[in-house]
Amino acid sequence: MKKALSILLLILLSSLIAVTHEETRGVIITGRVTYTITGGFLLKNDYNTTIRDYVYVSVPQNTSYQQSFVVSMNPAPIRYVVDEDGNTYAVVFVEAAPGRKYWINVTYRVTVYSYHIDESAHKGTWPPFGLVKKYTTTSGYWDIYNLTLIEIAREVASANTPLETVTKLAKWVVQRVNYQVYMGRAGSDHALTRTWRGYAITGDCVEVADVYVTLARILGIPSRTAFGIILEKYNQDMWLNFSTIEAEGENLLRHWGGHMWPQVYVDPYGWIDVDMLDGLVPNVGIYSARHILFGVEETKYYGSSLSSTAIPSYLTLEYVEYHFRGE
Repeated sequence: MKKALSILLLILLSSLIAVTHEETRGVIITGRVTYTITGGFLLKNDYNTTIRDYVYVSVPQNTSYQQSFVVSMNPAPIRYVVDEDGNTYAVVFVEAAPGRKYWINVTYRVTVYSYHIDESAHKGTWPPFGLVKKYTTTSGYWDIYNLTLIEIAREVASANTPLETVTKLAKWVVQRVNYQVYMGRAGSDHALTRTWRGYAITGDCVEVADVYVTLARILGIPSRTAFGIILEKYNQDMWLNFSTIEAEGENLLRHWGGHMWPQVYVDPYGWIDVDMLDGLVPNVGIYSARHILFGVEETKYYGSSLSSTAIPSYLTLEYVEYHFRGE
C-alpha cells in the first residue's frame, strides 16, 4: 500500500513539474485528461511452418504534454527498445503455428495536457545551428531540394521570425487541403500538385503533414511529424480491419482515428504542435487533449498512420482495436 501511494505521489509530482516548467516557457496549460486505454492486435501466420516473430508494439510516449504508463501487456514484453528518433517500443515474442491467429492485448494509462502558446513570450530568435542542421535535412518524403517547393516556401511564408513563418505556412497549407484517404504515402513531391484553381494538397493527414514539414524545413525551421490517434470525444472505441481498408475508403474514418501532424521547434516554447486538420484551422501551438501521441518521425519513417500500431517482421497484422476511457 505504501509503495502504491509513493508511486502515485511521484506521478502527481512529475505532472506538476511538467506543467510548471512549460508555463515558464510561454506555454499555458489549459486542461488535462487521463485515459485508460485497452487494445488488441490480431496477428496471423500465413506460412505453412511455425513462425517465431518479434513484434514491435508502439506505446504512447512520454513528453512534456503527455505522461504514459504501460499497465499490462499480454504476452509480456521481453524488452523495451528506443529507435533513432527517441520513440520507445515494446518488443513482444510471438510463436504461431501454421494458419494460427494470435492476440497481443495491452492496457495503458495516459495523461494528456491541452495547451496553447503565449505569443507575447516569443522573442523572435531563430534556432541554433545544431538544431537547424539536424532537423532540416531532406528525405524521400521531405524533398527540400525541389525547386518548385523552394519557390513556394519563400513566396508564401518568408518572415522575420520563426513564429510568423510557421503561422503563415499553416494558413497557406490549410487552405489547400484536398482531403482523400490515401493508403500509402505520397511524399511532398507528389502530394502537392498544381490545378486550374491553384496548388492543392491531395491526400490525408500524412500528406498534409509531409508538405508542411518539407516547406518548413526549406525555410530553416526545425520540424518533424508526430503520429498517433486523434479522438472525437474522450470516450471512444476504434478498430481497423486491414483486409477491408481499401474498400472502405473514407468510411474507415467512422471507426478509426489514426493521425499524423507536424511539430516545429520555436523558441522559447520548444517543440510545438501544428495540427491543421483538427477543425481545418491553422492551430499553431494550440493542442487538444484529444491527441494520443505514439511517436515522432525525424529520420525514421513508418509509412502511414495505419501501419505504426504494431509492427511484425513475418506475421501479418490483421486487426487492431482500441478503447479509450477518459476522465
